[in-house]
Amino acid sequence: MTKRWLERTVWLILVVAAMGIGCGRANDSANMTELQRLRSGTLDVVVLSAQKSLQHGKDTFLIEFRSTAGGNLMDVGNVRVTASMPMAGMAPMFGNVEVQRTSVPGRYSVSSDLEMAGSWRLSIEWDDPAVRGSVSFTGTAQ
Repeated sequence: MTKRWLERTVWLILVVAAMGIGCGRANDSANMTELQRLRSGTLDVVVLSAQKSLQHGKDTFLIEFRSTAGGNLMDVGNVRVTASMPMAGMAPMFGNVEVQRTSVPGRYSVSSDLEMAGSWRLSIEWDDPAVRGSVSFTGTAQ
């Protein structure tokens, strides 16, 4: 083995390890700030972010669905999120939002692209027949 090959191998291992740690944190709510907690029937819908608020531009955050009885995560089927910003005298602006299930049932990863800072109306809907529902809230993107 050459010294150069060994250096490249060590760097590759470090990069792969760092990526694995970063990906794991995207699904780990322990290091997140709770931005919103909304109740819908027997569920608490919790919006979590690594930041202190939603961010304008590209952002990622988590949504968790928890039982109000014990706080356990609950899978709610397909989840859809929409984001709109009212504009005085104009049609509202819409943000681009995509939701994906994580490996943890009841926890969903959200990627958003909110073009402007300000107040955004977010609506969250889920379609599991046993716990179908929706919530809406106004969040500030900074």
